Amino acid sequence: MKDLKEIADKNPFKVPENYFGEINNKIISLTTGIEPEVRKKGLYRRMRPVLAIAASVAVLILLGFAAMKIFQPSGRTGQTPEISLQEFSDTYLNDIDVLTLEEDADPLAFYTKVSDVSNSEIIDYLILENIDLNDIYEIL
Repeated sequence: MKDLKEIADKNPFKVPENYFGEINNKIISLTTGIEPEVRKKGLYRRMRPVLAIAASVAVLILLGFAAMKIFQPSGRTGQTPEISLQEFSDTYLNDIDVLTLEEDADPLAFYTKVSDVSNSEIIDYLILENIDLNDIYEIL
């Protein structure tokens, strides 16, 4: 006898492959003695699901292309215009009002991240940045 644990993990009952498709032919042949003709599926019957999927994808692509052509404005070609860097900077970057940005900026936001720095450290840094010593003393 086998353990109940071994039986519970496996299904001991199996049906042979294509059993229910061939059972009618077997019963008829055993009762009449004549073998029924078994027809194989043709190429079209086997390829029909694949052809249906391909046709539906082709229809969706054609509908999408037609919709793009119909709903696209007539004056536009759908391409983005080429502009140079100079044109971009002239039209967009020069329109930014720096004074408004400075007024809107929070002055304390810049100083909260800076730790305690002494005047001598600031002077040393400015000297390393090639700033004139007289200018440094005027500012401080």
